[in-house]
Amino acid sequence: MSRIPRVTVVTSRLDVGGTERHLTRILPALRQRRVDIGLYVMERGGALEAGLSAQGVPIEGPGRCRFLHWPRATLQLARFLRRERPDIVHFFLPRPYIFGSIAAEIAGHDRRIMSRRSLTDYQARYPMAGFLERQLHKRTVALIGNSTAVVGQLAREVEEPQRLALIYNGIELPVSAALPERQESRAALALADGTLVIAVVANLIGYKGHGDLIEALAPIKDDLPMPWRLLVIGRDDGIGAGLKSQAEARGIAGNILWLGERLDVGALLAASDIFVLPSHQEGFSNALLEAMAASLPPIATAVGGNNDAVADDATGILTPASDPRALGAAILRLARNPGLRRRLGDAARQHVERRFSLDACVGRYEKMYRALIEPSPPPISQVLADDHAGPRAAEIELAH
Repeated sequence: MSRIPRVTVVTSRLDVGGTERHLTRILPALRQRRVDIGLYVMERGGALEAGLSAQGVPIEGPGRCRFLHWPRATLQLARFLRRERPDIVHFFLPRPYIFGSIAAEIAGHDRRIMSRRSLTDYQARYPMAGFLERQLHKRTVALIGNSTAVVGQLAREVEEPQRLALIYNGIELPVSAALPERQESRAALALADGTLVIAVVANLIGYKGHGDLIEALAPIKDDLPMPWRLLVIGRDDGIGAGLKSQAEARGIAGNILWLGERLDVGALLAASDIFVLPSHQEGFSNALLEAMAASLPPIATAVGGNNDAVADDATGILTPASDPRALGAAILRLARNPGLRRRLGDAARQHVERRFSLDACVGRYEKMYRALIEPSPPPISQVLADDHAGPRAAEIELAH
């Protein structure tokens, strides 16, 4: 029997977000496949910790320090790695990658993986982070992107493409919402019969495009089927007050339900008719996959991983980023055409089932970990070459 890989995943804090929810899916599934995998968070106390721990995933990490938290957390991670000696350390998100790699250097650990899950717009705001990441890439055995666009950007930062690979997000397909569940979910939101419900699931961050969505809805508010509501689902990361003022000024405040951070996203999707993701940039959105798996017709901007998930006019509608007029036209088109909503929603679910299953995603992580614990592991591009049939993701993106 092959040796069991011992893997430590390192991330920031297990709050409700795309990366965090991805980890809560894959880590328990990997443990079921006999991968000895645990999570080290650079700050304890996240909302998703209890649920992950209840599934048998060990979680380590420090509580919040008032002063110099990240340097202290880095030293504690170094002590943890020196004590536990996992085969592989796998970093998710930029800050854990930078500080965690420093901890790994201190601990003398050199078999490291980085997963990037967003485009590199943040490097323009934080150029030192981009510089540090490019230096750390030289000491990292595998660099994983979750979309062709992300892998394409990594290809421009790394001289050895054999260290790059693509692992798409994966989700479990929910049972199609039955009419009673839909009615119950809508009743809980006090929605009148016949209400057209549009949902956006994204934390309130500028680049997620909520402001564009408000600007898209304002000119068409009287042309949409009446009544209609927009469900805004996600944590307020600082722009909520401004968005509410914008909605008030544009005359649609009464149509919007600001639901905040929620753990019952599936029920809210069951209550909805249309899903919208108006991001300016996107690595690969779990929320988009979840909406498609729930048979909701998606409207998404043609950025990043959205292009991998949505085939325009086949499994949803793609619009240009930062273009409220085009976004509004797409919303109005779906709002007025229930038959088109059903066709795109059914196709979206089938697409997720074929290409973005949780089982396939977890299988790729398992294959990678088992290969990398070999004494002389093959290049990660070779390990995952047969996944996502066709040329390597980086080559696909660079060819565009």
